[in-house]
Amino acid sequence: MQLARDTVCNKIEIQMPRWKQRVVGIATYRVGTHNAIDITATGKDGQRYYPNTLYGSGDMIRACKTQLLPSGVKLFLVPIDSLTVLERLS
Repeated sequence: MQLARDTVCNKIEIQMPRWKQRVVGIATYRVGTHNAIDITATGKDGQRYYPNTLYGSGDMIRACKTQLLPSGVKLFLVPIDSLTVLERLS
């Protein structure tokens, strides 16, 4: 996805995705219109599995399945394959 440099994006950092389901959990209160998602999980060699910042639109994220945690926080379970690489235009 290409966005202008001055377009406002919610920055969401994911420390570890759910590998078995190939999804990331994003709390409902974190989702905005435009979302820049960084998955910071690294391998044993120190390299990030997803080195690029990914993009997810608010509408796409809100259309995903949800899960309610015991703490009461509601998560959107977003498939990693549905996220695209974010490019900023100057």
